[in-house]
Amino acid sequence: MKYAKQFTATAVTFGLMAMTNVALAAGVDTGASSLNSIKQWMMTWIPIAATILIIVTAIMWMSHVMHHNWAIRIVGGLIVIGSASYIVGLFGLS
Repeated sequence: MKYAKQFTATAVTFGLMAMTNVALAAGVDTGASSLNSIKQWMMTWIPIAATILIIVTAIMWMSHVMHHNWAIRIVGGLIVIGSASYIVGLFGLS
């Protein structure tokens, strides 16, 4: 009985792995849709998230939750991240 339980767990694991591979392979053409999705993230969502985080950092600085040295560092990093993401989206994909 002990071996049957081990075999069952192994069979279920391999079955789930096979099903996920089949499901993933069914929708893949040439990878164009995933590149478009990455481009959408690079050109839209990452710069928007960086902008929102810059606003949150400014609010935290104005309400004296964050020291101004850290706020300047975080805002500078977010500007670099948002800009670099947009530039890579323009030139790097598709």
